[in-house]
Amino acid sequence: MAMLDQRPLAFGAAGALADAGSRDGRFLDLVAVAGLVLLQFQVVQFGPAQPAHLWLLFALGLMVYQGAFVASRADVGGFLFFFAYVAIVTTFVEHDRIKSFDQLLKFGLIYPGLYFVGRWLGAVYTLRPLPIGPLFLIAVVLFEVVVQTLAVPVIHQPLDFGQGAIHGTFRERNWLAVYVFLFSWFLFEAAETRGVSENRRAAMLLAVNLVALYFSQSKTAIVAAGILLLLRSRQPIVLKLVAIAGGAAVYWALLAREFSSQNIQVRLEEERGLAFLKAVELIADEPFGRGVGFVEAYFTNLPLWIRGLGANVNSVFSTPLDLMIIAGPVGLAFWLVFFVGFGNRLVLTLAPLAALSLLNPMHQSEIVWLFMGMLVSQARLKREMAAAGALPVAAPAAAPARSHAVQRRFGRATERVAPSGPARREAT
Repeated sequence: MAMLDQRPLAFGAAGALADAGSRDGRFLDLVAVAGLVLLQFQVVQFGPAQPAHLWLLFALGLMVYQGAFVASRADVGGFLFFFAYVAIVTTFVEHDRIKSFDQLLKFGLIYPGLYFVGRWLGAVYTLRPLPIGPLFLIAVVLFEVVVQTLAVPVIHQPLDFGQGAIHGTFRERNWLAVYVFLFSWFLFEAAETRGVSENRRAAMLLAVNLVALYFSQSKTAIVAAGILLLLRSRQPIVLKLVAIAGGAAVYWALLAREFSSQNIQVRLEEERGLAFLKAVELIADEPFGRGVGFVEAYFTNLPLWIRGLGANVNSVFSTPLDLMIIAGPVGLAFWLVFFVGFGNRLVLTLAPLAALSLLNPMHQSEIVWLFMGMLVSQARLKREMAAAGALPVAAPAAAPARSHAVQRRFGRATERVAPSGPARREAT
């Protein structure tokens, strides 16, 4: 699709890219770190709001004040059309609903807001490093272990499933693993702009996600990390396969019991398998969607019990299926635009996210929308940097006509990341 013209990435008064040590740059660092920390406190509520929602309002105001809105037509049009369609269906299609207003607020303000703030921060912190990195992620996991071990009130909520798995301040273990994966994904890609070696990038990605796997016992995020390594690392294929095989061995050693015939049967007959069958039935019965608030009401009152669905659960286990229950073909298009990457021509880049969304309700997470925005801006910016010859390892070139404009746009930032000619040839 055609793209809106992006604002210059120097962001005018923000000075965020050119002057990382300036007062404005340090202030933006503080804002970004605050948001990344507050995202973890999912069980803390101020009425219907989470701490990250309050941070979002401040970040949106700062973004607008600095004139730093970054978007494509697909971004803006996708959110507007989806929200309008969902609001109409929710209003005029009669069904029992629970918390439909909360859901409309999220799809109309919270999720788009986090995505566009992510687009802004992703552009900034691709050209200069975040003040926190892999060690922060390790500290996050250890912090969650302490919180859960001590059962810290207010910020921790015990669960009656997933015994032995760590979730800490997150609602459940999968969101801890997803947070670590998406954050490490951004760091993995950003490291390329600073000439970090492929071995170090791959080691960082695998190390932090294996730590998260060990404590969270989440089965899907580490698989997405393997897909990312396979598709986005520039290591020789043999080294990629060795690294993935090593990760798979750890995965099997930790989670082999989860794949016993009894556990698989339970998941197929009482959990995800049954949930997917019911979701397909709901889509077939009403192909144009049922609006928001329906899923929680339906599965709460369903005589047939399905593990993991019911009260306080507003989506089925799969993003495309849930979006189709909500909005039919419009929901499927929404998934293709944002999670598969058609909207910004980033299908290969976002493949790990698309794979993860097949078995997880990624569209219902503030964590996902912020990092998705960051990753989209990062990928688009790196593509332009490659066209300008500003990446340590050259990516496929874009149209030559854009290269000079991009080179001018990056200014001093490209001088920091561009290697010498011999270094570039050697890396290639």
